Amino acid sequence: MKTIKAYKTMTTGFLFMIGVVNYLDRSALSIANTSVQKDLGITPVEMGLMLSAFSIAYAFAQLPMGALIDRLGSKLALGGSLILWSLAQAAFGLFSGFQQLVGLRVLLGIGEAPVFPSAAKALSEWFDTRERGTATGWVWSSTCLGPCLAPPLLTLFMVHLGWRGMFILTGVIGLVLAACWFAFYKSKAQYMAQTGRAEPAPRQRAVTGPRMSWTALFKERNTWGAFLGFMGVIYMIWLNLTWLPGYFEREHGLDLYRTAWVVSLAYLFGALGTIVAGKACDRLVARGMKVLASRKLMVILGLIGGALFTLIVAFTTNVVACVVLLCLTMFFISISSATAWMIVNTLVPSERVASFGSIQNFGGYLAGSIAPILTGFSVQQSGSFSSAFVISAGVAACSAFAYFALLKEPAARAPTTATTGVPSGA
Repeated sequence: MKTIKAYKTMTTGFLFMIGVVNYLDRSALSIANTSVQKDLGITPVEMGLMLSAFSIAYAFAQLPMGALIDRLGSKLALGGSLILWSLAQAAFGLFSGFQQLVGLRVLLGIGEAPVFPSAAKALSEWFDTRERGTATGWVWSSTCLGPCLAPPLLTLFMVHLGWRGMFILTGVIGLVLAACWFAFYKSKAQYMAQTGRAEPAPRQRAVTGPRMSWTALFKERNTWGAFLGFMGVIYMIWLNLTWLPGYFEREHGLDLYRTAWVVSLAYLFGALGTIVAGKACDRLVARGMKVLASRKLMVILGLIGGALFTLIVAFTTNVVACVVLLCLTMFFISISSATAWMIVNTLVPSERVASFGSIQNFGGYLAGSIAPILTGFSVQQSGSFSSAFVISAGVAACSAFAYFALLKEPAARAPTTATTGVPSGA
């Protein structure tokens, strides 16, 4: 029988692998863009609609999915979503009609929507508040390692299997992972029931008070703090995800090969940022800082750091300096990204973690959908990326202020130690 520690490790590993596959699948069409257009006679405008279909469906599926995840639980919700999006991914390699392909991209977006709210819920079940930061950091590093691995790995698949084979293979990988998830993963409640053990008392109690309804979340100041704050996080991430290669090609004349290496390096720094964020939050709490205060500090530092280095990039022309600055930008903004999800399972009761996380994600991806469009318009009007970077820095600074001004300890929360009743962090 596996120990609790073993199940915690397995949970973290599963969520990390699912996150990597998630980003491989959503990146596949970008990698196969030119080949798909050539083989199917798709125009650039149609390809743009196809690419946007995913992000729009992903954003608007967040709100209903959050309540559904909290009802079904992380095992069923995450496993079901993995099957759904993997089938959509594999089917993309089998069809040729434009409308069919757009529909499959919509299905991919809906299928992937529950992933990170479900992950936050699973981590809130298995990890004590004081140790949850490190686990969250490792899981969210997949959001940087996935985009880092996507170009070389997916290109390799395309070279040997063609773009259709690439989609089918990545879909099959997801289905195999889903089978493993259902076969081996157990929620903490399942583990306790099967072993006949009582759940150990946590060092810090969860939120107390009456059960919070889904609609009641929208009346909470903290909900809007997370909603507005995460907008800046995802705006910066999506600006870099969609325009970073174009920036280095246009502004610095790098070829595709060198650009790919630079972008991969930036995402490696991003993965390091998520891991540092988790360990830093846990260390701050261990030293006596209140849990929410540790999260607020790190998410604000990440946004301010990302804004500062982005602002410097806007007025820097040396290519080496720009690479260093953008790596630091990804490092700091990834600190904010991981910490924002730690905030999710700090502010609300366990049964509403996925709902709260979905609302936060909805706000983030609304801004993320605007970032590529606004950046393209800015570059077209000004002839350079400088104004786009200044706008991004301004958005990040505003989001840092939203976190600072709106996040506060919930009124219903009464955190105490399990044995003494003394407020934690006091």
